[in-house]
Amino acid sequence: MARAISVTGSQVALIALTYQIYDVTGSAVWVSAVFLATFATLGVMTPIGGWLGDSFDRRTVMILSDLGAAAAFLALAFASEPWVLIALALVATLCEAPFLPASQAAIPNLAGDEDLAWANGLVTQAFSLGITVGPLVGGVLVGAVGANLAFAVNAVSFLVSAVLVWSVRGSFQEARPARTAHLQEVPFSEGVRVVLRSRLLLLIVVAEVVAYSVVGWAMVSDAPLAELFDAGALGFAALISTWGAGMLIGSWAAGRWMGERPVELKVLMLGMVVDGVMIALMGLSPLFLLVLVVSVLGGTASGCVNVARQLLLQRNVADRLRARVFAVAELVGTGSFILGLASAGPVIEALGVRPAYVLSGVVFAVGALVLVPLVRRPPPRPGAVADGGLPSA
Repeated sequence: MARAISVTGSQVALIALTYQIYDVTGSAVWVSAVFLATFATLGVMTPIGGWLGDSFDRRTVMILSDLGAAAAFLALAFASEPWVLIALALVATLCEAPFLPASQAAIPNLAGDEDLAWANGLVTQAFSLGITVGPLVGGVLVGAVGANLAFAVNAVSFLVSAVLVWSVRGSFQEARPARTAHLQEVPFSEGVRVVLRSRLLLLIVVAEVVAYSVVGWAMVSDAPLAELFDAGALGFAALISTWGAGMLIGSWAAGRWMGERPVELKVLMLGMVVDGVMIALMGLSPLFLLVLVVSVLGGTASGCVNVARQLLLQRNVADRLRARVFAVAELVGTGSFILGLASAGPVIEALGVRPAYVLSGVVFAVGALVLVPLVRRPPPRPGAVADGGLPSA
């Protein structure tokens, strides 16, 4: 519930912030600054968030993260100057950064291995619901009452999230030594070392680097594609929401079907292949309705991929390092995605909307092929070893 509420609120705020900045400045450069202040900052700060999630009580880290973000978005409700809006958005992103790795790392402790697939499916459904509903709510709020109230709504969503996290009864992490000894024992860069030493983790990260390197081309092409079909703003929102609806379906199905079956690697690879094919087909479709159908299918594969990835990282990393490893994976994936976003504009201008979609999908599917050696020769189960890494296989 906390994840669904806060993600919905964040999507509302992103729509509001983007609209207000463009409305005030009329400049695409300022809009780019919005994405740099949010996506780029989140990627850079995620490793620090992972360190916090492993070094301190995860429940406390998550609650303070929510409270800090609530304060920043409340301040946004009273801002009007573009530079102030972007500065406060950056502060809000800094506050949000610790929540995700801490929450991802806590799930195995709260759910137990027998319910881990179901729990990850449930949380991914919550995220997908936010992605589906948030843009539509944001568009309605901004159009009806303005961006400032949308920021205030998001501030309230973070407060509700904090209360819900506080209400959870259970252990968010394993028992540990005294905090000071723990911080001295585990250096900040330990998550990177674990990834580099593990064949499984390293190939997953490399696959995501390849897949996400140009997926931003398709995302930037969403609005122009809707214009090609004369679908307008409603069509643009429908592209985002149908993908989110598919993610809901996929995460629900994966959470219930996978269970304790050792199929995470196969689901991850096949899901990424289907994702890439669907993205390419969106660029080839002659009908907008068919684009929306394909978007649902792609989102469904994406939901399965997210659950499988979560399971692999959670089951194969020791609890004391789990948030750091999640943070490393998020940082590398986000960095690759940002580079793709940076090249999207010139590529779309040079090649056109449809070719950008097709190339984006093809490269995404190629990223899945990096996982073939893992699927053919999986590392031994059951996962984490004492020093937080993996068996060398």
